[in-house]
Amino acid sequence: DAQVSKQEQSAPEAPTPDKAEAPAQEPPAEEPAENGEAGSFIVRSALDYMRNHCTEHISLSDVAEGVYVSQWHLSKLINKHTNQSFFDLLGSMRIEKAKQLLQDPAMRIHEVAEQVGYSDVAHFSKSFKKITGKAPGEYRDSCGG
Repeated sequence: DAQVSKQEQSAPEAPTPDKAEAPAQEPPAEEPAENGEAGSFIVRSALDYMRNHCTEHISLSDVAEGVYVSQWHLSKLINKHTNQSFFDLLGSMRIEKAKQLLQDPAMRIHEVAEQVGYSDVAHFSKSFKKITGKAPGEYRDSCGG
């Protein structure tokens, strides 16, 4: 019986592909306590990276490379620790920068959009209104810019 159970235990581990896939799938399920500190450190690092590069055309993959984790893992950590998606966070960061730039009356709306990483001013305006409740021009008028 001891030999049979040893064979049964080693049988699932024998194939190399299953063994390689298991660690990628197991950590999120096994690490709730550890995921707190390590995960929050990774998320803080990712958020810092995003703040420093949010005006560029960055992707989840770029940020994941910047903090040395897979994009799948980073996406899960961001969702867990912030209750927001990568794209929602990136959009919010860009809109915060846009709010600062809109205080300069010399800057046109399309210039602000480009400065904060939007190539399409219509998409920028829609995102800005969704987050702030005001169109960029309305926001500028309300803050005296």
